Amino acid sequence: MRPYYPSLQIVQCPQCALVFYQGDADAAKLYGQDYFAGQEYRDYRADRAIHRRNFRRRIRDLRRLRPGGRLLEIGCAYGFFLEAAAAHWEVTGLDVAPEAVAHARDELRLDARQAEFLDLPDEPESFDIICMWDTLEHLRRPVRCIEKAARWLKPGGILALTTNDVDSLLARVRKQEWRQIHPPTHVFYFSRATLDRAVAQAGLQTVRVSYAGQYRSYSSMIFGLFGRSGQGESRLGRLLTLGGKLNFPVYLNTYDILTYTARKPASPTRPGG
Repeated sequence: MRPYYPSLQIVQCPQCALVFYQGDADAAKLYGQDYFAGQEYRDYRADRAIHRRNFRRRIRDLRRLRPGGRLLEIGCAYGFFLEAAAAHWEVTGLDVAPEAVAHARDELRLDARQAEFLDLPDEPESFDIICMWDTLEHLRRPVRCIEKAARWLKPGGILALTTNDVDSLLARVRKQEWRQIHPPTHVFYFSRATLDRAVAQAGLQTVRVSYAGQYRSYSSMIFGLFGRSGQGESRLGRLLTLGGKLNFPVYLNTYDILTYTARKPASPTRPGG
C-alpha cells in the first residue's frame, strides 16, 4: 500500500487508487449514543428539522426516478429520512447503532433493524430504491456493500448515496486537516473515479453525479469548527451560540460531498461490463 496520510494510518491502494484507513474500527463500540450527542454531532436528534429539510430534496429527486415501491436505507440512524420517505414508499432501515435504531423503531414506529447489511441473508431483487446517506465512508467493506445492494435492487431500481470526495479541491487543499478525515469512524475515502469503478463493477449504470449542498444548524457548524472530539462542546462554541440558544439553518455547499445516483439495468448486465 502507498502511504497517503501515514500519521493517521491512511493509505492508498496502488492498483485501484482507493484511499482508506488501515487501523481497527469496531462499529459496535464507535456508534453509541455519545457519537450522536457530543462526539461526531453536537446533538443529532435536536437537529431533526434540519435533517428533514435536507431529506425533502432527496425524496423529491428520488420520486422522479422511482415514485413508488420498496425503499431500503442502509445507515438509517434515528430514522428521520425513513419517516419522511414513508409517505411515498414502503420503507425499511438498517443501522448498527442500537440507540438510534431503537428510536426509529419504538418512537417513530418504523421498520428499523439493528444489523450489518453484509451479514444479512441475500434478498435478490427485493427493493426499488436503496439509499446510503453519508454511510459508505463508515463501512469496512463498502465495495461489497455496493455489490450486494445491486443484487437486492429490482431491475430498473435505484441506488442513491452521498459520500465524501477525497479528490475534491477542498480535500486536496486541506489534506489531512480536511474535516472528513477522521478515522476510525470514516474508514474509506472515495473519489469520483473510484466510486465510478465500484458502481460499474456491481453492474449498475450511473444516472447522475453532483455535489451535495445541505442545510446545517448554526450551532452544529460551530460545534464542528470548535468542538473537542469526545469532550463535548468547547467553551468558545458555547459562547458563540449563547449556550445553544443561537441557532438557525445555514445552507452550505463546499463541493466535497458527492451525491451519486445509479440504476440497475432493466435487463441483466454482467458486472464490469
